[in-house]
Amino acid sequence: MKIEVGKVLKAQGIKGEIKLQCFLDSALMLKELKNLYIGSNMYTIEHMRTDGTYCYAKLAGIFDRTAAEALQNCAVFADKESLILPQNRYFVQDLLDCIVAKDNGEIVGRVIDVLQYGAADVFVCQNNGKEVSFPFLNDLIIFVNVDCKKIVLSAERFAEVAVYED
Repeated sequence: MKIEVGKVLKAQGIKGEIKLQCFLDSALMLKELKNLYIGSNMYTIEHMRTDGTYCYAKLAGIFDRTAAEALQNCAVFADKESLILPQNRYFVQDLLDCIVAKDNGEIVGRVIDVLQYGAADVFVCQNNGKEVSFPFLNDLIIFVNVDCKKIVLSAERFAEVAVYED
């Protein structure tokens, strides 16, 4: 399974290097990769360096600026299993469709979206056609199991931070 990890912003220099915007928590996560997928092509990474949320990559088969410019604005994917997440971090696509419940047993709903604002991701759940949103906070989240598609929240803390759709 492939996951979108970034976007090609532009060619960098004249030897075929590209500048990528990284969509992961840290651009350093990309440094461990051996391959990237752009369009329908797989590229072997010859060299990669990071600078904040950006990466500069030299890909096999991209020999000059013209070839690198042809990749501009393309989405960049990686094999999901080749990415190692820190503890208590999850891929958004793994969180979608999880059933969210409070620790008192009440069902909040099913995760339909994860909004990423910077300070904290905001989960949007739907239950019986109504939506509720809440931030992904350490003191709110009790348990996450993406394999079982289940998230358990503190009912007390949830009451303080939940935002219901009118």
